[in-house]
Amino acid sequence: MGQLIKQNKYFDRELSWIEFNARVLAEGMRDDLPLLERLKFLGIVSSNFDEFFMVRVAGMNDEDSTYQDVYARAFEVMAQRDNYFAQILVPALQEAGIRRVGPKELSPPQMEYIKNLYDQEISSVLTPIGIREEHPIPVLVNGAVYWVVELKDTEGGEQTQFAVVEVPKIMPRLISLPADKGYAFILIEDVIALFANSLFSGFEIVSQGLMRLTRGAELSLDEEKDEDFAKVMTEALRERLHSFIVRFESSLPDKILNYFQKKLNVPSWRVYKTETWMDLKAVSLLNFQPGFEELKRPKWSPQSVEEFDDAESIWHTLRDKDVLVHHPYESFDAVLKFIRAAAQDPDVIAIKQTLYRTAYPSGVIQALAYAAENGKQVTALVELKARFDEERNIDQAQRLEGVGATVLYGVANYKTHAKATLVVRREPDGIRRYVHLATGNYNEKTGALYSDLGLFTSDEAMTRDVASFFNVITGYSHPVGFSKITISPFSLRRQLERLILREGMRKNKEAPGFIMAKMNSLVDPDIIEALYRASQQGVKIKLNVRGICCLRPGVPGLSENIEVVSIVDMFLEHSRILYFSNGGDGEIYLSSADWMPRNLNKRLEIMFPIENPKLKKELTKLLELYFKDNQQSWRLNADGSYERLMSGDAKPFSVQAHLCKEMQSRHRTLKEAVDVDIKPQTPKKVNQ
Repeated sequence: MGQLIKQNKYFDRELSWIEFNARVLAEGMRDDLPLLERLKFLGIVSSNFDEFFMVRVAGMNDEDSTYQDVYARAFEVMAQRDNYFAQILVPALQEAGIRRVGPKELSPPQMEYIKNLYDQEISSVLTPIGIREEHPIPVLVNGAVYWVVELKDTEGGEQTQFAVVEVPKIMPRLISLPADKGYAFILIEDVIALFANSLFSGFEIVSQGLMRLTRGAELSLDEEKDEDFAKVMTEALRERLHSFIVRFESSLPDKILNYFQKKLNVPSWRVYKTETWMDLKAVSLLNFQPGFEELKRPKWSPQSVEEFDDAESIWHTLRDKDVLVHHPYESFDAVLKFIRAAAQDPDVIAIKQTLYRTAYPSGVIQALAYAAENGKQVTALVELKARFDEERNIDQAQRLEGVGATVLYGVANYKTHAKATLVVRREPDGIRRYVHLATGNYNEKTGALYSDLGLFTSDEAMTRDVASFFNVITGYSHPVGFSKITISPFSLRRQLERLILREGMRKNKEAPGFIMAKMNSLVDPDIIEALYRASQQGVKIKLNVRGICCLRPGVPGLSENIEVVSIVDMFLEHSRILYFSNGGDGEIYLSSADWMPRNLNKRLEIMFPIENPKLKKELTKLLELYFKDNQQSWRLNADGSYERLMSGDAKPFSVQAHLCKEMQSRHRTLKEAVDVDIKPQTPKKVNQ
């Protein structure tokens, strides 16, 4: 794995992101993982690169010093993905009984089945589009696969013509075929090619291939000027369809490729050529095909949270103690039960909640709608600017508005990324508030896949702070007077810098300075500089950064006391946990914010302390476990390369496998506990 950039204090953000996906790809290339699990990881890499080009690369320009380096390295990783898929996974899938059938390999029953399917369903949704030299090329859909042909008129004429046919997204990409054994399928583009003559009557197909365009996806919005923000967002989404092309994936013959490159004005260094199956994101859905369980990773069943098994006792429980829930080891149902209990309880008078990315359909939205229909005051701050969820969030917001909820569309110029729910309940001794704060979204689907933490509490100071937070984002209240939570963009940056600075000031022989932190990304230069200064003061710093890391560890005189590792495993590490030893009086915080300029400057985020001694101890131990992993962990070196940590003579330890076992042990007396045998798997070296 190559160096990220020339020797300096920071690694390039975009190249660091690519290296994260190289680590994800390396996980998918482990031959000790089940076959379909490897395919799933290749699909994740493909999906990640789609978003990377649409968002990050689209925001770059020719003057960026690493612009073409980003393309070169991204295409290098994509080529490694495609080669592994074609040379290793495809033969292995065939050997396991999962087989792609080409048009010439169809048996008579399969051919009859496909012909009927084409005549009755597929043909009616196909639209062949002729490309004419004298006319601009029609707008081609972002991310769609196009079957492209070079045509010759059979009635004469030397000039060839070109046409495209969009592979319809409304149809399944993989079409199941009747088979005596195993699982046989054909790709829909092969079906189109098989019956192509019916689309171009009177023309001969000279050559053909596939292409796929990626367009920039950033939106330009005037948030201050327009009052109907949902309408503004809807119009902006329409404009996205016509955005410029940032990547051109092609398996086209040279003549067709050259023609479309010129017609679309795409330079050669934006063209990625491949000979394998186009869009492996869609192909990776094979992992969800019924059967072939021996080719999949054993499914993890999140364990229930005892404190929330009885809806009537939730409020009594939270009056007595705080409850910390760790997803996906513990079920996201705990969050749904909390919100449903609030929606159904006649003593609950109000619910306020931030919504960034929800599931679709969403149990959270359903519960809020029920509460509003039953006369409770429901306020939902729905962030319409959550990238790629904009249309879904507009639909969810309109549903809530339709049943009488108060819906606010975020705050002008900021994304509301905080994860907070406030429940107001009338009780015999007066009004009491209950709060849920979390590191992850209110999304039951990602709650089963992402590692996140959530705190339920009725602590008076914490709930008062959260009530004030909602007043800030819904009205005209100044963000002052918080006693426990810290929010961005107002004070979170200053608080982080203060905590890092304090660590160097309070260290002593008995309690040397020590910081542990876990996050998704570390990019912000001011925070990095604060960490460098702390390192130079002798503070030991351990960072677990899943994705982008622009900090350069292990440089003498700069960062020799900083260690950076990254874990890639079956669950996506998403929680943000911060520990500061504070001269022996350790403090621990959870947050929705990564250490990035966008989170600290352009988003509404919350960082909150964990003060319960038992929970503090649990979280401190959890953080330590993340630095003990020697199976799924990668160390960032000073030159920008990552190396996988190996157990050597030490006992193999995987933090995620350990947490699954630990949670099963804790809940084994419950009826719904499932004994899943998840073992740490010793990785083999993979060439990068």
